[in-house]
Amino acid sequence: MTSVAPARRRFYFSQRAVHLLFLVLPVLLFVTFFIYPIISTFYLSLQDWDGISKSMKFIGMANYVELLHEPRFFHAVLNNVTWLIFLLLGPTGLGLLLAAILDRGLRGERVFRIVYFLPFTIPAVAVAAIWRWVYEPTSGLLTTVLNVVGLGSLAQNWLGDPHVVNFALMGAVMWWMTGFSFLVFFAGLRNIPVECIEAARIEGATPWQIFWKVSFPLLWPSTIVVLGISAVDAMRLFDVVWATTNGGPAYASEVLATQMYDVAFGRFDMGRASAISVYLLILAGAVIMPYLYYMSLRVQASEAE
Repeated sequence: MTSVAPARRRFYFSQRAVHLLFLVLPVLLFVTFFIYPIISTFYLSLQDWDGISKSMKFIGMANYVELLHEPRFFHAVLNNVTWLIFLLLGPTGLGLLLAAILDRGLRGERVFRIVYFLPFTIPAVAVAAIWRWVYEPTSGLLTTVLNVVGLGSLAQNWLGDPHVVNFALMGAVMWWMTGFSFLVFFAGLRNIPVECIEAARIEGATPWQIFWKVSFPLLWPSTIVVLGISAVDAMRLFDVVWATTNGGPAYASEVLATQMYDVAFGRFDMGRASAISVYLLILAGAVIMPYLYYMSLRVQASEAE
């Protein structure tokens, strides 16, 4: 008996050591690639540094104050908010509509699924290249089509007009990202119990009533996923905008991420660029944290049920 107890204790402590070992690696990765960069970025935002010289000049909150007096910065914030609203409504709504139409059992369903989802598999830089060609003002696809159908007067410099460029970019992103929303919603519709749909049909519900009163409420988990990822995408939007317009013309399409890149590597002002990234982190937190809080309440409610 005396020899068994120490053996059990050794086995117990060895198990605890293995568990701790598996926990230490994720924590180290989290601290190294998440916590440390945030702290380092905030430290750099308090400095005046060009990113090359060995010395830094501490200037406190000057970078933050100066940004609050720059119209360019507020324009980028407004663009981020506009993109947030667009991504929450545009690709999400269109993806839901396409999923609802295809869920009715149309002929050639597999082909349509591939066609709808295929753009989402294309890298962002390739999407930018495609749509630069589409929007080319003289011989691009859009201008050519307008000329063929007799609407050539509507053709313009789609990416060169400050009043039009953001709508042009949103059209490209709509084409690119709708496939993701479609796939999630389509999978959600296919997971709805058939008994619920059949019961509604027996009660005499119209297709619209079945969708709005039965299918849509049961799609709430899919909606939460799509909205959450769309919100994150709106905050980290960079590649499509930069590869298409570089934030131009005249900073019209600039978002915080592209402005941060330009200030850091175009103007060599790492301190101000770090301050922009901190503001972006705050904005992202203001958008994402309520979403996480709401999700936690939903999880608690489902567990209570």
